[in-house]
Amino acid sequence: MDKDSVMYQLMDLRVNTIMNSIVAADKDYQEILRKSDEYSGRLDAMGLPRETRLLIDRYVSEQNALGARYGALAYLLGFSDCTELFRNTLQVPRWGEISPAAAD
Repeated sequence: MDKDSVMYQLMDLRVNTIMNSIVAADKDYQEILRKSDEYSGRLDAMGLPRETRLLIDRYVSEQNALGARYGALAYLLGFSDCTELFRNTLQVPRWGEISPAAAD
């Protein structure tokens, strides 16, 4: 998708401004964050060599990037589905396109 498109810019605005307050209030998100922090602490306590920690960090970062990209694409798909739904079901005929028989 074109990053200069209105839909992409709207997604960016909504995700980067509104989402912070939504995730702060979401109990499921906060529980996942708590578990993630717990696992991070356990990994740190293992005293793994730097090279191993970097490999794990890179792997987890790429998995996070995949999930984030999937979420962004799902958001765009849902938004475009909504606009298509409204465009197809809420078409208002122009003046003069209504047949006189239909007005009776």
